[in-house]
Amino acid sequence: MKLEAKRIKRHMVRTYEFWQMNLRILVIAEDQKKVLEDFEDKLPASDSGYLAFAYLDNELRIAFLGTSDDETDEYEFFDTKEIFTIPASAVPTLLVRLVKLNAELAENAFIQQAIQEQANKALPMSTLTIRALDSSRDPEIPTRLRAFRIEDEKKIQELIELDAMRQAALEEAEEKAAAAAKKAKKAKKRNREELEEAAEAAEDEIEEVYEDESLMPEINIADELAKSLETLWVYDLTPANNGAWRANLEANLKGSKLKANDLVHIELRFVEREDDEIALVFVDPEAEVEDIKIEVSSHVATRLPWRKAYELECLENHDFHETYYLGRNGEDSKLFNKIVADIRHGRLDPAMYLDMVQKEDVSLDFSRELYRCRHCGDLHVTRRLRLVTPESTMSEPYYCPKCGERSSQVKRVHIASLNCPVCHRPLDMKPEKVWYASDEEDDSILLEE
Repeated sequence: MKLEAKRIKRHMVRTYEFWQMNLRILVIAEDQKKVLEDFEDKLPASDSGYLAFAYLDNELRIAFLGTSDDETDEYEFFDTKEIFTIPASAVPTLLVRLVKLNAELAENAFIQQAIQEQANKALPMSTLTIRALDSSRDPEIPTRLRAFRIEDEKKIQELIELDAMRQAALEEAEEKAAAAAKKAKKAKKRNREELEEAAEAAEDEIEEVYEDESLMPEINIADELAKSLETLWVYDLTPANNGAWRANLEANLKGSKLKANDLVHIELRFVEREDDEIALVFVDPEAEVEDIKIEVSSHVATRLPWRKAYELECLENHDFHETYYLGRNGEDSKLFNKIVADIRHGRLDPAMYLDMVQKEDVSLDFSRELYRCRHCGDLHVTRRLRLVTPESTMSEPYYCPKCGERSSQVKRVHIASLNCPVCHRPLDMKPEKVWYASDEEDDSILLEE
């Protein structure tokens, strides 16, 4: 078997973030066996390199699934049920080439199991897509977050306001001193003494700000803030109804009845820092923990439903002759029920669960659409799914089943100008036909006469 994905440069494991490696195939060349010397007694024999798989199971782990040749991209799975795995942190300098999953690779039993285990935890996995939380994560266990419990929020607010007043007064005094010094430097000799005195007075004003006890009492603001905040750890942060968040406590919460593993209400506060945004995690033991139920409906389209069958044939390459059934059949309750089943089983894109849980009036717009791979040019029909709320819309990402790279939707007006994915010559399109779904059988499509 051969890998079909786009070739990219290899990099050390430590240079990747957990979300870049999760559910990715790793091609490990033969020259990297020296990095794996500590595990050679447990690693299956290989005349070339290894085909591995990275996945999150609390920590990021690497499973060795087979052999691979980094030059030819040929690979073969091991014929064994026992899979050897190691923490990714154990081999930080290992050079790997990342490969995206395709339909063929995803048939491997171990990969299927890893995907299903993450699907079973769809809500905690959804918050792993929030990059602003990365600074609060445990480097080894991404689902473990550093959180704070506020002992006296009023006092914290007073300290922050005091610090802001002090900084503003200092900036104003420093600007005056700088302006006076600049003016004194440019002045003629007869006026210099007078202006230098003004500059010295401005410098004295800065000292007065430092000595003003109303602006800077004899306390260390950083120390006082630390006293008013209790640091603790939570895990499995999930979205909750009414725009809320919740997580599990890692240890007993002092001064409350909450114990380790209990659910607690979480508040995320987003802070702009330079060109970045970070999210701070706060525990509120007094607040009610919201539910996580999901309610969605089928989006009522503003246009009439359409369903067209496009038959395309390559006159040069007679092996390519395909018919694509696109559109949707009215409300299409069958397809909607399949989407609801996918939601229950955690099969949708993790980021979509954030809005589905937290927002009200959520609907799903769906239809069968034609997609073309940006890498290999493969044409395939995929269910296009959009999550629609009054404020925004979100679409699932679409990947090629052949090579695993991203796919782009082919608009209906562009179907007639498609080229053959094999020989790249223009395809011949037959007259359009209308299709409808059979009521008797699942997944059956019939053409109208």
